[in-house]
Amino acid sequence: MGKNILAEKILVEVAFFCKELARLDGKPSDIRELTNMSISNVISSIIFGKRFEFDDPQFVEQLNSLNDIAKLNSGTLVLNFFPFLFYIPVDLFKVEQIGTERAPSIADKPRLKYFTAVIMEVQRRASILPITIPYFCSTDTTLAGYTIPKNTVLMPNLDAVLRSKEIWGDPENFRPERFLDEQGHVVKREELISFSVGRRVCLGESLAKIELFLYLSNLIQTLQFLPARPDEIPPLKDTWGLAATPEPFEIKCVKRNA
Repeated sequence: MGKNILAEKILVEVAFFCKELARLDGKPSDIRELTNMSISNVISSIIFGKRFEFDDPQFVEQLNSLNDIAKLNSGTLVLNFFPFLFYIPVDLFKVEQIGTERAPSIADKPRLKYFTAVIMEVQRRASILPITIPYFCSTDTTLAGYTIPKNTVLMPNLDAVLRSKEIWGDPENFRPERFLDEQGHVVKREELISFSVGRRVCLGESLAKIELFLYLSNLIQTLQFLPARPDEIPPLKDTWGLAATPEPFEIKCVKRNA
């Protein structure tokens, strides 16, 4: 499918999502369920040609079942012992960088270089999928002096690369500038392997990158995201399972003034 078609479907759902968050009117809320519904609706609109309302009981039940499956796998990714960054100081972005006269589109991405670098740093720092699906070694192989016999089961540790001090210098710091050169242009570093690498790279990488840009740019343009309590930001803690996900937390979604 063409990227323009994907972007159009995503923007339709983003509009519903922003409207639903604005209805919270600054009330401290856990928006994880709404976020899951919105992202799931993108997939639904692509596969089934329709979206579900946020209060659809069957839709809610299906998503709750999927969440329960993820929770039951808690603890399986024991190698992922770093916290997941799920609080983003979005007010760092000035109104002039995204604009308010229209909704951001995928065509704006080349101009929003710092914003693109922020998304890349979020992906690196979050390390949501620290370990990939299992691989089988198809032939006897020698790598870095180690012999890997044929049919050995391998599970690449992406977290070891995304959090490597030797590669990033200060991996625990949130620093988007690491993805910008001296002229402010975006640098695509091969060590950013959030979607894995090689022939078995994540099939949803293209869709996910479009979603990340359109969702975040539209959300930041439309709403302010504030701590539920001004003197206390959400803790940097995650839950281990099929993915490294943040523990429940509340934020305030406040509609920006036009």
